[in-house]
Amino acid sequence: MRKVLFMAVMLCMTAVGAKAQTENVPLHFDASFTMGMPAKELSPMGASFDLNFTPINRLSIHALAHTDFFIPKNGATKDYNNATNIGGGLGYQLISNERSRLGVLELRGTASVSVGKSDFSNSTYSLGLYFYKHPTAQRFQPIVGVGFSMRNFHGNQPTCYAPFVSLGFRF
Repeated sequence: MRKVLFMAVMLCMTAVGAKAQTENVPLHFDASFTMGMPAKELSPMGASFDLNFTPINRLSIHALAHTDFFIPKNGATKDYNNATNIGGGLGYQLISNERSRLGVLELRGTASVSVGKSDFSNSTYSLGLYFYKHPTAQRFQPIVGVGFSMRNFHGNQPTCYAPFVSLGFRF
């Protein structure tokens, strides 16, 4: 049931993002793959879905969902665990010049909490810099992010501090 609900939310977010692009509304959808550095005997990787709204110039509000897979450092892929988190955050565009061909550099801070039952239930806090083309440049834009995250596990795992890299598309 939870997987069906999660997929329904993702489908609605995609539809809202596509509709926003046709009406020039300051609403965007990001889908990206995130890879974290190994820390505390775990290598995190996952997928992230972010619906963001820009109510005023340079400030953005984010609603996100991400699924992380935690693979043991010894490489035993059959022992992986995962956690699905939902949360939100704020972003501020540090560089945003419409006439420039450079694009947008945005600083984002997010917080999320895992839903459902998992051995890797956690609260995740992250701060990152994201680069993408200006929203008026094209419909689908690549987005690249680098940052630092803290995962506070709600179980027998120690708190994990690690840098991450994110690659995806914004539409």
